[in-house]
Amino acid sequence: MGLLLKGNLKEFSLPNVLQLVKMSAKTGCLTLAREGEEGRIYFRNGQIYYAAQAPQSMPLGERLVKAGKISAKQLKSALAEQRISADAGRLGAILVERGWIDKATLEEAVRGQIEDVTFNFFSWPDGEFGFVADEAVEDEDVFIEMNVENVIMEGCRRIDEWELIVEKLGSLEKVAHLAVPESVKETGQVTLTDDEWRVVCCVDDRRDLGTIIKECGLDRFSGAKVIFSLYSAGLLSVSEPVIEGMSSRRAIIVRGPIDIYNEVFLNTLTDGNVTEHLRVELIDEQEVEIPIHATTYSRNGDGEAEEALVFTAPVNASEQAWQRLVGESSAFVVLVNANSSDSLRASLRDLEVVRSFGDMPLVVATYVSMAEEAVEVEAVRKALGLGKKVPVLVCSLRERESVVAVVETALGLIPS
Repeated sequence: MGLLLKGNLKEFSLPNVLQLVKMSAKTGCLTLAREGEEGRIYFRNGQIYYAAQAPQSMPLGERLVKAGKISAKQLKSALAEQRISADAGRLGAILVERGWIDKATLEEAVRGQIEDVTFNFFSWPDGEFGFVADEAVEDEDVFIEMNVENVIMEGCRRIDEWELIVEKLGSLEKVAHLAVPESVKETGQVTLTDDEWRVVCCVDDRRDLGTIIKECGLDRFSGAKVIFSLYSAGLLSVSEPVIEGMSSRRAIIVRGPIDIYNEVFLNTLTDGNVTEHLRVELIDEQEVEIPIHATTYSRNGDGEAEEALVFTAPVNASEQAWQRLVGESSAFVVLVNANSSDSLRASLRDLEVVRSFGDMPLVVATYVSMAEEAVEVEAVRKALGLGKKVPVLVCSLRERESVVAVVETALGLIPS
């Protein structure tokens, strides 16, 4: 075993590297790495037979569940068997042995996984690569070989198609809506492929295109391609994303210890008119997906209507992700569970995070998640170390008047 080839994708493109390995008919592993990401493409006599990436975008088991080939319960059971027994083998082998999928279904899923991983590397503008001879995958799920020329042609085609899709659809943060073209009105009939049905079932006038792609179980390219097909056929329309131009408008970011209560706050504010977005940010040269729930709050100020964006992100999103969102925001609302002194402690971390982002206008809103007496406002101030300048409001998450008061207070703190 030895390193036969190394370099950087800036100087030697991935198609050239793949061709070189293919022409030499080598067996081994091509490693690719850039900050925060790494991947491996395995060759047998110059043909690709396996590929993996970390972090992994869609593991094989999740791919099979989202494709409807196995149930979540079956996947959980197979993974448990894999953990318990060292001799259980790879996941695919377990699923076939139990009769939950056949070999052809497994082969199709593994091939799709290899393609998605490999094609993702085509979008890397740079990154270190190296080829080690004779390194192999142990006990692969199924024997597959992929012709390198076909992989290169498909990779280049995908890049061209992706550019066209982005040009026509614009941002994947646009919200999708079902539409009925004249041809369907005249015939009363429409024929959809299985993948188109998977996409259509996720369209609810709330989710953006990126969220739909993630939830329908298709990889990013295939999902975008199906959406573009529906859009071109007039079966899908898109509206501008609520979160567009976030940094150039009044934007209030909501954070609390429990995501579902943060989303309830937004739904109460605008009677459920909340959209779901999948913001993709480049952090440390790595694409990071940040789910965002957002709504637009309209108010009347000085006789003129004003709009403010109110949004939230998962509390477990990385600190870098939160920092990126905070950089585009105007004020913070921190939701505090005031059931008891113990529940207050969960908000200490939220306040620490908020303070680490600088001196941004801040409103604290207390709520109770159970039918009991809430901790008094002054006790909340003391427990959380809040000064008198920070407004602390008692809020009922399901009463619009109460939620509006919190948002109005936050807007009043934003400098003109």
